[in-house]
Amino acid sequence: MSVRLIALDLDGTLFGDDLIISDRTRTAIAAAQSAGILVTIATGRMFRSAVHVARELAISGPLICYQGALIRHHPSGEVLLHKTVPLPDALEVIAATRRAKLHLNVYLDDELYVESATPEALYYSRINMDLPLNEVGELGTWLSKAGGEPTKLVIVTDPGRTDAVLAEYTSRFGADLQVTKSHPRFTELTNAQCSKGRALALVAAHHRVAQAEVMAIGDGLNDLDMLTWAGYGIAMGGSPEAVLSACRIVCPTVELDGAAEAIERYALGRTFG
Repeated sequence: MSVRLIALDLDGTLFGDDLIISDRTRTAIAAAQSAGILVTIATGRMFRSAVHVARELAISGPLICYQGALIRHHPSGEVLLHKTVPLPDALEVIAATRRAKLHLNVYLDDELYVESATPEALYYSRINMDLPLNEVGELGTWLSKAGGEPTKLVIVTDPGRTDAVLAEYTSRFGADLQVTKSHPRFTELTNAQCSKGRALALVAAHHRVAQAEVMAIGDGLNDLDMLTWAGYGIAMGGSPEAVLSACRIVCPTVELDGAAEAIERYALGRTFG
């Protein structure tokens, strides 16, 4: 069966830390679109960050953001799905990270809020196209007054500490929230009913595309259920072993234009000598 929908992770898939999408990758995506294949983004990033990439690649349609907690159409802005973190859970995570002296990002109404502009906050801003930081002081007090429920919470740590934080917060909050690692420095918490895989299934149904006609390309543990759900689940070279072993197809690394090769080979039917 042919590919009719392609879902692309961003970090580690479309680009590396330099945030540059290669010419080959751009050309492959454009060729897929010209062939009538729908292309979308499936990322942990905010909608405002995903839109920046969508504009670059002339992608229109529902974008999967915040690890599947938000599906929002570009350019219309129509929201297909939005699941938030219940306020009591959010306040509990805020209190726990503050006691542990961990940096926390809080996302509300597609804005990023932090207690202060720590080195972790500045790093996150830099790799997200210099995303503005809203400094609000103690996050629990601010969020209680703001009265909203955040779309996502992200703990930013040094790479050597992330796995321990992931294990701890999965143990503490995993029964009530989705807890995942999206980046060597990021532990992310979202609504328990959210994931990239569930969101991709909804987008496919929205476009009347069968599961077997969906291709997904990713590199992280947060991509795992999306890759195993899609008819063509393709892991980037260099992905964690759990991701590599779950996928029948592994393409080259992002440095070797793996996503472009996957699109060329499996969606456009090109052969390589």
